Amino acid sequence: MGKKILMTSDTFLPVMGGGEIHVKNIIEQLELRGYEVPLITTEGRASDFDNTHPVVRVPWKRINLFKLFSAMWENSQGAIAIHSHYSYRLAAIAGIVGRLRGIPVFVILHGLGTLNEVGAKLIYRLVHAFYRRASLLFATHIISTSEDIAKAALPYTNEKKITVIMNGYDDTLFHEHVHVPEKLLQAYAGKKVVLTVRRLVPKNGIHYLVEAMPYLLTMIPNAHFIMIGDGRMRKDIEQRIERLQLQEHIDMLGVVDNSLIPPYLKLADTVVFPSTAESSSIACAEAMAIGKPIVASDVGGLPELVGRDGKRGVLVKLVDWTDSNYDAPMTLPADRYKALASAIAKTIDEGTKEQEHEIASYAKNTLSWNVIASKTLTVYARFIPNII
Repeated sequence: MGKKILMTSDTFLPVMGGGEIHVKNIIEQLELRGYEVPLITTEGRASDFDNTHPVVRVPWKRINLFKLFSAMWENSQGAIAIHSHYSYRLAAIAGIVGRLRGIPVFVILHGLGTLNEVGAKLIYRLVHAFYRRASLLFATHIISTSEDIAKAALPYTNEKKITVIMNGYDDTLFHEHVHVPEKLLQAYAGKKVVLTVRRLVPKNGIHYLVEAMPYLLTMIPNAHFIMIGDGRMRKDIEQRIERLQLQEHIDMLGVVDNSLIPPYLKLADTVVFPSTAESSSIACAEAMAIGKPIVASDVGGLPELVGRDGKRGVLVKLVDWTDSNYDAPMTLPADRYKALASAIAKTIDEGTKEQEHEIASYAKNTLSWNVIASKTLTVYARFIPNII
């Protein structure tokens, strides 16, 4: 039997989001297992990945539908399956190609944005609905990165056709034995470090954490907030910091290279995800891999990662929904900020080395890319004889 799996994704490197990282790592893990994995993407910009892997880039334009079909038809020659990420239009084309080739097509759902059409123009909603129904109809099986997304997909398919496999992390970079440079230790000596590694966009809720800091400082006076990441809310957050006179208690580091993030995670006493929308957060998995207890909003896929038993962290209600929702408010009632501060204080006060080791062990056994790839192959094996 051949060992070629065609991968498709509308977005890919050099874009560096969670979905793009997922696609990259699944390709690499399958290649390590001896599979040939060409990728077709509508992201037109090349990346270093193209130098060592077969990547076909067909920039998205309506007139390029035939080019996409042709690229998939050509590159699916000899393939035993097609694995389609993100875009319903690519997944729909992949479904047709798969039917014609007589090979299974696996569609992976990374977020609720692809299922959420609120506010879109009517013509967009109609076209999107067509692609969505076609892609899920033609899919042999659907992989969802969280229970939350799987639930949202149920109106368009049946639960027997969906398997949940969470996002993973790179265990060569993120592990409990990460070294923290002495210079970094000295810079934050005597501080209780609260860390976020997120884009500064409304749905990630970093502005909520800034508003919670005055309450946290009354509970833990030596608390210090390190913010890694940048985005369109930077100016808004800077204004909040100034208004609340928190300049001495918050460091905004901006974008930091991924290879330099592990020491900051190791340094932190807790890592916070105050999101209003989240599927299966790779950043959360990375923090857990280093053993850090998590404080997270009780929304989307975060409860699946953190758990509700308190062993890996604390969940807190910030917004009045439990499903992911991108309509993030700019302000919250004061009691929500106090609740966030109390959850952070509890996590810092009760954290132990034993807890950190247990969290890291859980992540390694459940969330490393090696484990995620094995789970993905197990799904393939239900439809492809002798693949494992």
